[in-house]
This record gives sequence, structure tokens and C-alpha cells, in this order.
Amino acid sequence: MPAKKRHFASAALKKGFIEIREGNHVFYRYQTSNGQIDDRIHTKVSHGGNGDISDSLLAKMTIQMKFDKKEDLMKYIECTFTLEMYRDLLQSKGFLE
Repeated sequence: MPAKKRHFASAALKKGFIEIREGNHVFYRYQTSNGQIDDRIHTKVSHGGNGDISDSLLAKMTIQMKFDKKEDLMKYIECTFTLEMYRDLLQSKGFLE
């Protein structure tokens, strides 16, 4: 099931990501609680098109954002997967200290 780009952007910006616009793409880079940018945790979307993120792109974003499954990314976008839960996930995988 596709997701709306605006819903993803809203969730990402509330949950540790910063937005960087370059050309036709919007890059999201994870910013740790101490303000450091962690380039290992990132994703991008095109800001053109119909406003939806396709299932195939969501699958790639799931991997880039270090989620175990696409359903967790969808919960993140829907805001039932909180910032604290996301930080715990990243810490359990060794991305945060």
C-alpha cells in the first residue's frame, strides 16, 4: 500500500531526520540527539510525481532506515511507531550509543 510523501516527511521531521533538498530529490538524514548527522541512516524521495511513495520505494526505505519490516515503516509514518521506539531500534542494531 503506497504512503503519502507529505505524511512521511511530517513523521521523519518529527522523529530525528533533517531534510535536504537537491534537484528533484529530498534527502532525509538522521540527526542524533546530540546533533550529529549519521549518514548510515538515511533515505530519499522524489518531490515530483503524484504525491505517493510506491511500495517498491517503501521497501528500499525500510532497509535504508534500518527497519526490520515494511509494516514498521508504515507504523512510523502513521505515528504509532514513536521516536523513542525508533531510537531503541537503532540502538539495538548498534547505530546509536
